[in-house]
Amino acid sequence: MSSSLAQSALPLSRDATARPFHTQLGLAALVVTVLIWASFFLSLRAGARAHLAPDELALIRFGPAGLIFLPVLCSRWRRIAAVPLRHLLGIVIGSGLPYFLVAGLGMRHAPVSDGSTLIPGTLPLFVAAISVLVFRQALPAGRGRALALIALGVATLLALNHGTGEIWRGYALCLFGSLLWANFTVSLRKSGLSPVEGAALISTVSLAMLSIWLVGHPPVGLAALPARELAFHVAIQGLGVGLLSTLCYAYAISRLGAERAAAAGALTPVVASLLAVPLFGELPGPASLLGMLLIVAGVVLASGYRLRATK
Repeated sequence: MSSSLAQSALPLSRDATARPFHTQLGLAALVVTVLIWASFFLSLRAGARAHLAPDELALIRFGPAGLIFLPVLCSRWRRIAAVPLRHLLGIVIGSGLPYFLVAGLGMRHAPVSDGSTLIPGTLPLFVAAISVLVFRQALPAGRGRALALIALGVATLLALNHGTGEIWRGYALCLFGSLLWANFTVSLRKSGLSPVEGAALISTVSLAMLSIWLVGHPPVGLAALPARELAFHVAIQGLGVGLLSTLCYAYAISRLGAERAAAAGALTPVVASLLAVPLFGELPGPASLLGMLLIVAGVVLASGYRLRATK
C-alpha cells in the first residue's frame, strides 16, 4: 500500500509543479500580448508622424501575415467557406484592412493615450450593444454597472477634453473603429472559427484587397523611410500584431482563462500612454487620465465579474 501511495503521489507532485509553470508561461504570453497591443497604437502614431500613408503601413501589417497564413487559408478553406457570409464580412471588415485604415486615421488626429483608451476600452460597450440590439441576447447579470462605468469614462473624456477639431475627428474615428472591432468580436464568436483560422482569413483577404489598391498607388513612402523605423513597424505590425499576438493571446486564454486574459487587456492604454511619453513627448492631461481610469476600471469589472461570481 505504501508503494501504491508513493506512486500515486508522484504524478500529483508533478501536476502541482506543472501548474505554476504553465501559469507563469500564460502570464508571460499575456505580458507579450499587452506590449504588442500597446505598440500597435504607438506604431500607428509613429507612422502618422513620419507622414507614412495608411495604406503603406497596412502593407507592413498584412503583407508578411497574409503570405504566412495563406497555406492555413487553403487547408481550412472548406471550414471557413461554410461560415455565413455576414459573419465572414464582419470578421474581415472589423479586424482587417477597413478597421486598420479607420484606426490609423484616428491615431493621426488623437494622442496615443486617448486613442489606445477609446478603441479597446469601449469594446465591451459596443459588443453588448450588438449582442442585445442585433442578436436579441440578454445582458449578463451585473454587466450593466461595468458598461455604465465605461460610458461615464467616455463621456468624461469627451466633455472635459477641450481640444481642436482634429482631436474630435480622431475621437470619432476611434469610436467607429471600436464599433468595427466589436462587430468582428461577435462575428468571430458566432462563426466558430479558431483564432488561427480567423487570422488567416483576415490577413489573406486584406492583403488581396490591398494589392489591388496598390497597383495604382505604389507605396513610395516605404522606400524613403529610415531602415530603423521600417524595422520597428515590421516587427510590431507585421510580426507582432499579425502573428505573435494572436498565438500568445490564445495561449494565455488556455492557461489563465478568458476572463483574466481579457481583464489584463485593460492595461493596454496604460502601457501605451507610458511609452508615448518618452517616444513622442505626449503627456496625457487630467481629462484623459480620469477618462482612462474610469474606462479601464469598467473593462476590468466587465471582464472579471463572472470570475469573481464563480468563486
